[in-house]
Amino acid sequence: MSWLNRAIAAAGVAAGAYLGISALMARGLTRSKRVPAGDGPSSLGLAYETVTFQSRDGRAELSGWLIPPPGSPDMRIAMERRWIVMVHGHGSNRADASSGMLSLARDLHTRGFGILLFDLRASGESTGARGSAGFYERFDLLGALDYLVERGARRDRIGALGHSLGGVVALMVCADPGSAGAVVADSAFADLWMMIHRSQEGPAMALSLLNPGMGLMARLIYGININEISPVESVSISDTPTLLIHGEDDMMVPLEQARMLARALAISKPGEATDGDESLWIVPDAGHLKAYRNRSQEYVERVSRFFEENLEDGEA
Repeated sequence: MSWLNRAIAAAGVAAGAYLGISALMARGLTRSKRVPAGDGPSSLGLAYETVTFQSRDGRAELSGWLIPPPGSPDMRIAMERRWIVMVHGHGSNRADASSGMLSLARDLHTRGFGILLFDLRASGESTGARGSAGFYERFDLLGALDYLVERGARRDRIGALGHSLGGVVALMVCADPGSAGAVVADSAFADLWMMIHRSQEGPAMALSLLNPGMGLMARLIYGININEISPVESVSISDTPTLLIHGEDDMMVPLEQARMLARALAISKPGEATDGDESLWIVPDAGHLKAYRNRSQEYVERVSRFFEENLEDGEA
């Protein structure tokens, strides 16, 4: 029976190696580079309040900047106006310079909006040891929306504007009725498994054999269900007004991901989401998160008009 014992031992070693490598791959989903936010809104001449609030799941204390709408010195009155919650991407923070977060906040503020910028868990100055590729970050955005409501804002007067992973989070959260009044997603992917499979093309194709193990270990070790990180599933049943923005030359998140989201929107809102209309703006000659940098005036005009048309407003 020695051959049987050897076979069992070899199978055990193979299974251990498979699960070990799968666990390492799952760990990769949780890596989040912490980058300090740096200069605040005052560097652009904006009055603001530094705030902290809890993620809805209670696992992270989130840090943010609350910028009241212009001409509203009374915060009670300010909360009756339109607000935009801005959500940064992976490995970034609320003042992300590469996507122009602060400059965009200033430009939207000029158009009359109040702004809340905040750091997702394990980013900037928020607590948390690891990210989750959007799975738990959903609770962070929900916490930000809850915070504004607790301060006196109405959900139908709050819009969410997410960049890259922040856009993924915003699409998933705002698909739930009553979470927010409208959502804009810039450079968001449609489905995490699709992005994982894309990264495994060519020489890395063999890694796809480890995907079942990675999915299992992500659940067992980190509580992350990769199947749920799928904005395309969320928006297909959403009735929340949605605007998609994507760079034509995005090499990180292919344009086809945005087209998939647009087609899913067309299922829930027939006639609203085709490549040629306002539900999907494809920005020529723009890479990942470069739409605002390349077309700042048009970007602000489109986003402002979208929120003005879809968010209720209480005049001061």
